[in-house]
This record gives sequence, structure tokens and C-alpha cells, in this order.
Amino acid sequence: MLIYIRNRLLSLVIVLAGVSILSFILANIATVDPAEAFARRSLLNPTPAQIEEIREMMGLNLPVYQQYFHWLGGAVKGDLGISLLTRNPVSADIAQKMPATLSIVGLALLWIVIITLPLSILSAISKDSFFDHALRMVTILGLSMPNFWLGFILLVILAVMLPIFSVADYGNLKSLILPSFTLAIPMACSSIRLLRATILANMNMDFVTYAKARGISKTNIIWSHVLKNSLPPMITVFCQYLGYMIAGSAIVEIVFSWPGIGSHLVHAIIGRDLPTINGCVLVIAVIFVFCNLLADVLNGWLNPKMLTEKGEF
Repeated sequence: MLIYIRNRLLSLVIVLAGVSILSFILANIATVDPAEAFARRSLLNPTPAQIEEIREMMGLNLPVYQQYFHWLGGAVKGDLGISLLTRNPVSADIAQKMPATLSIVGLALLWIVIITLPLSILSAISKDSFFDHALRMVTILGLSMPNFWLGFILLVILAVMLPIFSVADYGNLKSLILPSFTLAIPMACSSIRLLRATILANMNMDFVTYAKARGISKTNIIWSHVLKNSLPPMITVFCQYLGYMIAGSAIVEIVFSWPGIGSHLVHAIIGRDLPTINGCVLVIAVIFVFCNLLADVLNGWLNPKMLTEKGEF
């Protein structure tokens, strides 16, 4: 297991390095000059000399590779630079925005559990019934709907036509429901299909045949035996969902005006705030690869045979 974790950590370091390089290059080759954008926000009518002075002050006159290594040296020490929009340390802004994102992601994970478990079990118990076919169509529809479209529909119905929720009501549990539900629906639909398939696969195992021979009901077999053997794959998928939702929360946060790290990144991109862009991308990438590492470690712990076959146990 230690060998496996070491190898995964090395590969994840390489992934993070690649992400940081790609993010830094793409942010620097954009047509909008960050120095000019900053000067026009700070000064009424900046001259070319003032813009050039700001460019030198920001270090944008250096070659891209020198800018990258200077930024990387600070990032390793936890210094992600100063935001050009807020004038605060980027790390402080990210620390301030992260709880808002984690709150909707955490509630979204709870929605996924509440929706997935009962519907998957009912669908497996009533295989090929009307309910099973109807649920299959609903999950396909849920997987096909873009998050922003679903968010707008929920806002129109539950905030405009039926004013149950407020469009901008950050700070209480009620304000979490719509954005977290919007974030959870695609993942819940995917989880329902996966757990249903896993339950049905386990229903063909020998221990199920033995339980049926003992006269145990089908419902009890699923709840007491099959579900226990079907949950390990879902646990690892859950960790991956956590990374996916944090990385992909920007659209939902923009739709619901939610002050999280995703919307903060979008505003930084619009404002050409390079330190914030690079810092947010790096933090999101770290969270994403850590969640994938956690999923792989849990998968190896739950299924040691996988690591033994690779010679890494």
C-alpha cells in the first residue's frame, strides 16, 4: 500500500506541475494586457509610460518562464501573490471564498446520498417494471441537462413563479438548497445508474442464491447482504464526485450569485487578475487530485487484490 501511495503521489505531483504550467501559459497569452487592464482600473487616463511602469512593477516585462518560476517559488511557500482586483493576498481571498463552495458541495453530497440509495434499491428490486423504466429515463434526462439550465429553471419556478426561495439570500441553510440541488442532480443520476447496476450484478452471486434457499425475502437480501457488497465502489466514486463538484461549481455559483471560489475565479478571468487566476486554478487542481488520490487509496484498501496484481501492495 505504501508503494502504491508513493507512486500515486509522484504521478499527482507531475499532474499538478502540468496544470500549473498550462494555466500560467494560457493566462499569459490572452489578448488583453493585464498591466493595461490594471492601469485603466487604477488611473483615470493612463499614459503608455504609466502602463509600462506598472508592467515592470508586476514583473510582466520578464519572459514567461521567468515569471512562472518566480510565481512557483512563492506558491511552494504558500504565497500566491497579490490580487489585482481586491489588493488582498490571493491565498487570503481563496480562504475566504472556500467555505461557501464547500457548504454547497457538502449539502450536494448529502442530496446525492438521499436520492441515490432508495431509488437505486427500488429500481433494482422492481427490475424491468414501469418504475424502473421511468427512473431510467429520468436519470438520462438528469445527466443530459446542463447545470446552468437546470439552475435557471429552478430559479424561475421556485424563486419567481413560486417565491419560496430568494435569488440572493446567502448566509442561511435555506439559501443552500437550490444551488446544492442543482449541483447534485447530474451526480445523483449517475450514482443511481451505477448503484443499480452493481446491485443487480451482486444479485447473481452465490451468497444470494444461498440466502434465497434459506427463505430470506428479496428485500431483506438486498438491504442486509447485497447493499453491503455494492457500497465499496460508491465510496470511491463519492470521493471523485467531491473533486468534480468543487472544480465544476463555477457555473452554479454564477447562476445563483454564490460567493464561492468558482465565481471568484470567473470574476478574476473577466478582470484579467493573473495572480488570482493562477492561484485558484492551482488550489482547485490540488483539491481535485487529492480527492482522486483518496478514491484510489480507498479502492486499494477495499480491494487489496487490485494492488497485489500490480505488485504495489
